[in-house]
Amino acid sequence: MAPVITQLPIEALTLGEAPHWHSEDNALYLVSISDRTIHKYEPDTGKHVKATLELEPHFILPVEGKKSHFLITQGRKVVEIEWSGDESPPKILRTVTEVDHEHPTNVLNDGKADPRGRLVTGSYGENPSPDSPKIGALYRIDPDGTTTKLASDVQCSNGLCWDLKEEAFYFIDTFLNNIKRFDYDVETGDISNPTVVFSLKELGLSGLPDGMTIDTDGNLWVAIMMSSKILKIDPKMNTLLETFTLPVPQVTSATFGGPNLDILYVTTACLDYGGKPDPPSGATFAVTGLSARGHPNLKFRMS
Repeated sequence: MAPVITQLPIEALTLGEAPHWHSEDNALYLVSISDRTIHKYEPDTGKHVKATLELEPHFILPVEGKKSHFLITQGRKVVEIEWSGDESPPKILRTVTEVDHEHPTNVLNDGKADPRGRLVTGSYGENPSPDSPKIGALYRIDPDGTTTKLASDVQCSNGLCWDLKEEAFYFIDTFLNNIKRFDYDVETGDISNPTVVFSLKELGLSGLPDGMTIDTDGNLWVAIMMSSKILKIDPKMNTLLETFTLPVPQVTSATFGGPNLDILYVTTACLDYGGKPDPPSGATFAVTGLSARGHPNLKFRMS
């Protein structure tokens, strides 16, 4: 049976990103970076709510044990907010960390909790492009807020995920057009020995790798910005397994969700690159019938 692609009742977003499935809420959280909005969607009811922030959020990550508390980015800061999941503005409670002091126009981008609940997030410089200087970095933020630089010389930090069985951490620096694997120490959160496990350029694939997630078989599902594609990749064999096409030209990120973690939720964009793309660009989609399941999306474990 072919996969079924369903458009969700969420308005078109200028730059939908960072989908996170919250199992306890049975809800999908995501952001629209350019619109400065955070979103909550409940599949059971079809209810969708959003709230607007002063600065662009690049991800929204629940805090474990603190209902209605989340981490988001605001420029170079990671901040803790309280948001009841309605139209009211979130309350910014405190700054957890601030990075890249030597590059004040840098911005933190994609971020997720690792298998021990530590936040990993990375940055990029102003107006990133293939010719941008590599002034971004990749960071780990521990539960007490201690911040450690994991990698330097990052151009445009983006997708990230972990495979505990393989003791691997996967990372996308978008304009390098590849996916790197690092050895991952689950006890310390340290990474080492970067190697390229998949190169779009070598295979002649167009577009830019953006967000990604991983399934229980260890395969990566990579959103390809400036294309209509989601790539299913076996990083152990450096192999492209399948290509899935959505009815939009700007695919940004994906995560598995739903009660059985077998629905792939996909965010997209509607950015004006010499003309805005036609609807349903910017839509959020649910893809079913993939014969794959994901891992639970993890929360930040704040001490």
